[in-house]
Amino acid sequence: MKRFVKILATVVVVILAIALIVPVALRGKIADIVKREANAMLTATLDFEKLDISLLRHFPNASVELKGLTLVGAADPFVGDTIVAARRISVVVNLMSLFGDSGFEVTKVILADPALHARKLADGAVNWDVMRPSEEEPAADAAEEETPAEEESASSFRLSVRDFRISGATIRYEDDSTRMSFSVDPLTLRLRGDMSADRTNLDLRLKTERTNFVSGGIPLLNDAEAELVAVIDADLANRRFTFSRNTFRLNAIRLGLDGWVEMKDDVVAMDLEAGCDAVQFKDVLSLIPAFYTREFKNLTAGGELDLSLWARGEMRGSELPAFELKTEVRNGSFQYASLPKAVTDINLAARISNPGGVMDRTEIDLSKFRLQMAGNSVAATFYATNLASDPTFRVTADGKVDLGAVKEVYPLEKGIELEGRVTADVKLSGRMSDIEKNRYERLGAQGTFVLEALGLTLENLPPVEIRRAAATITPAAMTLGEFGLTVGRSDLQANGQLSGYLGYLLRGEELSGRLYVKSDLLDLNEIMAALPGGESDDAAAAEEEASSEAAAQSDTTATALEIPRNLRLSLNTDLKKVLFEKMTIENVAGEMSMADGTLSLDGLSLGIFGGKASASASYSTAADPARPALKLKADFANASFQRTFEELEMVQQLVPIFAKTGGDYSLALDLATTLDAAMSPDLKTLSASGEIRSENIRIQNIKAFEAMAEALNNDKLRQIEAKDVKIRFEILDGRVKTDPFDLKIGDVGVNLSGSTGLDQTIDYQAKVAIPGGGVLQNVAVNIGGTFTSPKITLGVKEAVQEAVTNVVNEQVQKLTGSESLSEEIAKQAENLRQEAKNAGQKLIEAAQTQRDKLVEEASKKGALAKLAAQKAGDKLVEEAEKQAANLEAEAEKQIEKLTAGK
Repeated sequence: MKRFVKILATVVVVILAIALIVPVALRGKIADIVKREANAMLTATLDFEKLDISLLRHFPNASVELKGLTLVGAADPFVGDTIVAARRISVVVNLMSLFGDSGFEVTKVILADPALHARKLADGAVNWDVMRPSEEEPAADAAEEETPAEEESASSFRLSVRDFRISGATIRYEDDSTRMSFSVDPLTLRLRGDMSADRTNLDLRLKTERTNFVSGGIPLLNDAEAELVAVIDADLANRRFTFSRNTFRLNAIRLGLDGWVEMKDDVVAMDLEAGCDAVQFKDVLSLIPAFYTREFKNLTAGGELDLSLWARGEMRGSELPAFELKTEVRNGSFQYASLPKAVTDINLAARISNPGGVMDRTEIDLSKFRLQMAGNSVAATFYATNLASDPTFRVTADGKVDLGAVKEVYPLEKGIELEGRVTADVKLSGRMSDIEKNRYERLGAQGTFVLEALGLTLENLPPVEIRRAAATITPAAMTLGEFGLTVGRSDLQANGQLSGYLGYLLRGEELSGRLYVKSDLLDLNEIMAALPGGESDDAAAAEEEASSEAAAQSDTTATALEIPRNLRLSLNTDLKKVLFEKMTIENVAGEMSMADGTLSLDGLSLGIFGGKASASASYSTAADPARPALKLKADFANASFQRTFEELEMVQQLVPIFAKTGGDYSLALDLATTLDAAMSPDLKTLSASGEIRSENIRIQNIKAFEAMAEALNNDKLRQIEAKDVKIRFEILDGRVKTDPFDLKIGDVGVNLSGSTGLDQTIDYQAKVAIPGGGVLQNVAVNIGGTFTSPKITLGVKEAVQEAVTNVVNEQVQKLTGSESLSEEIAKQAENLRQEAKNAGQKLIEAAQTQRDKLVEEASKKGALAKLAAQKAGDKLVEEAEKQAANLEAEAEKQIEKLTAGK
């Protein structure tokens, strides 16, 4: 007996050891196999952080647990998109079913914090199509032969779910082709039932805190609560599901669902009916986010709602079953406890129905909508059919609303104020095909729309006021007879006519027309600061500065102004004053046009930089909305150098010399560049050419000219006052390059050419003509470094060569004109030697002076800099001494030639 107990204990210990050790030993290999095999079948990448296998955690059941699961797109156009993710997935299997012939029994499935993102692009591509296509299709005979095996394999899996749970799920679906999106967050679900049985009762509990649904770009649900409690009689053998004891809640509205659904092949048959009993109007308001989230508990409402829905028949392909959704609100009203007035006499009757068949037979009929608000009445109707092929519609709107009364019936957000009056009497009817083909005579469109003294005040935004806007409509056009707008300090008046407005409003088609626009002040800085991404206040600016590093890594903080492709407008402008960044632009007049994503200016005249300008330009986002293309041809007259530098940042970067330049200029400019998201020129892509002219120019306190004056020992070069200056230039590869041009500074002439870079570096060559300089009448000067720290280099070698040439030419002329040739040659030969010696001495003295100045400047920067300057200066003197010697040697050669021929 003792031996048997020992054997039994040993067996139990071995089994427990195997149960503990085997899963731990094998889970790494199993995880690698799962990943490898799964990714071989997928075009996406499947990964998970950990795979746990346990034979004891749910004994006598086995459990498999995945942690950190992700499925990420790996094929274009969804590379890097996370399709599925889950913090934890647990599956519990009956351990004994692994050893039987009745199949595997899954008893529990748990999904913790799963996330699903499904997306369909406009071209039809979907991100969930991640299965790799089979390399070859099995033959028909083979498929038939394998059928029994497949059936046997299928029957070996039995799902008997005692507890199927999902917690914290996030589900998103986006369809770019229809502009439809759906999302829930977070979603919890619990489902019970024996999925392996032919017939079972499925007990379903589902709840989501935030449900959002957008169709055609129109929000229909926004953060709505949804809950479903259902017991479904599931005939799994015949795929027929019967609903009973079911309740669906959407915010405060509860619906009961009865009937059945049966699925066979590609046909879904149904007989469903849904309705709600004793629904109060307050429950209806709960579906509207603006009501359900603002003081809903303090809202009293009256009136009743009837809501019914049924669907009967078959859904096969594009064919729909017969259905009808009908709702009616009678004598509705609501009032907030904190406000003095109520909205009353709310009456609505709406119906969406289809007798069965194609989508075109669907009708949408809002036959009645009326309400009274603080003495103001509003009424509207809407009807549409033939939705798929050629929508037919009728719309009416009639009413008068005092917007100042809104705050008496609805609690506005803090900082929001409304005022003004809206009057409308509009009727529209027709077919969409008539709009598309411009057959406006077949449409019915008439009415008026008037806004008066409309005011809107929002926190942190400039106040908006529409003084008066009056429009009349016909099928062909909308005529804007009057429009007066004030935004903060800015004012705008407009009138004109717009064509194709129906197609634009209903289908986003092209809107064309002509408008006349006037303004006394247009402060674009104030308006742009109020737009998304703008700095609306000091706090926002401080916050942006504090997070500048993060902002630098994000390209979403600012967006360039995009020109819509479906606008074809001509604008005649008369703008008295426009403020943009640091610029003040005055008397803007001319033609603007907008077409195909491009804004064009033609013959525009304006006052800018203290002068006048005429310009033609284009601004286009057609190729890349994130990087607009700008082209400009402009002529400026009598513009101020100083104001140009102060008001235009690009000039500060490219032409910093403008900061110290007085006088005015005229300019012809041809420019092309791309702009960044902040609407600033991308200087790396900027190219331009032109000519700048000035009748009077004054430049002083420029360190480059001061250094040149010191090098040449001529103070006249410190301050430039010149007239009739013409400079040809081009901007290319980030540098402003100038053709050679002449400056007359008193009796000193300077010929200057070179370039300035984005990094403020300069590279100029100057030829300075010094009157009374003897043999040194012209000196070449190279100006490098930067404008604030210039480096001056004198052309010593060139000066020596010129001096030699001048001396020799002068002496030869004197020698050949002498009456006593031998005596005169000897005398002039001596003079030639002396002149050459004097010229050489001047070169040496100039080099010594330059060396002393270099050493003096370098001594301020330390001993090493001084030592380097001394060595450089000594080299300069040494070179001058060599050139002086060459000068004397050249003089001796000339003397030798003269004496040889005497």
